[in-house]
Amino acid sequence: MQQQRRILLLGSAGYLGRTLTAHLQARGYVIPTHRSQARFAGSQRYDFWTDDISSLVEQQQIATVVIAANMAAAHSTYGHAFFKQRVEQLVRGCRQCRVIYISSDGIFDGEQGHYSESDIPVPMMPYGRNLHYFEETVRRLCTNYCIIRPSYLYGYSLAQLDPRLSRVREQLLAGERLAFFDDMIKSPMDVNQVAEAVAFLTYSEYIGIVHVAGEALSVYDFYRAAMSSLGVVSGHLNAIKMSLDFPHPRDTSLDISLMKELTKIEPLPVYQALQRQNKT
Repeated sequence: MQQQRRILLLGSAGYLGRTLTAHLQARGYVIPTHRSQARFAGSQRYDFWTDDISSLVEQQQIATVVIAANMAAAHSTYGHAFFKQRVEQLVRGCRQCRVIYISSDGIFDGEQGHYSESDIPVPMMPYGRNLHYFEETVRRLCTNYCIIRPSYLYGYSLAQLDPRLSRVREQLLAGERLAFFDDMIKSPMDVNQVAEAVAFLTYSEYIGIVHVAGEALSVYDFYRAAMSSLGVVSGHLNAIKMSLDFPHPRDTSLDISLMKELTKIEPLPVYQALQRQNKT
């Protein structure tokens, strides 16, 4: 019965969305969406900033809406008030469905680290405040929802390495010296494992918030492990400290015990995840 559920995926052309589309399609009927150019067959056009999702939900007889598009990062183009208005309209338009919203660890201020799902978000950046507003709107208007908070996504999405690792690899191969913070802590997780966890939670009946991420790791240690896995000598990769006035969260690492309990997924170490994907 669950495998016949019709799922509308917003953001199917994005980095996570591409891989998530494949994982969801392996278990059920998925309708991808696009804003400008379709990436998958059967993709429906949807623009968060101009379109009313309720008609699409009704026409396609949607049971579940997965919001994987990163609308929160684009608010500066349109203004915060208009962003909030569009969030409200989107969530109201699919409130009768099961709603899966992909948020981020950016919802925390980074003062504590090892955040659990019960910790109260105190975002310090406009992006985090937008995520928080989106989350609260979903919780306020929907009865059947799952809010998923990833951290630092990396790896091969449909055989394409993520832009950040690709850029760092090219710079190091060109002989450039790069520096990363060894006291900025994230919970990086391979995008394929994140997609696997999101797909599991989408088809589950779980209601609430789940942190979907890997083990805590500094940004410097992450890049050092990643470059080693990609066969790049990291001699020009240096560790530096964050300045006291640096305007970004220091430690947004996530407690992932609930994810492990629900999905039975054990996050792969960076080296192992990249090696595995590079061979497929």
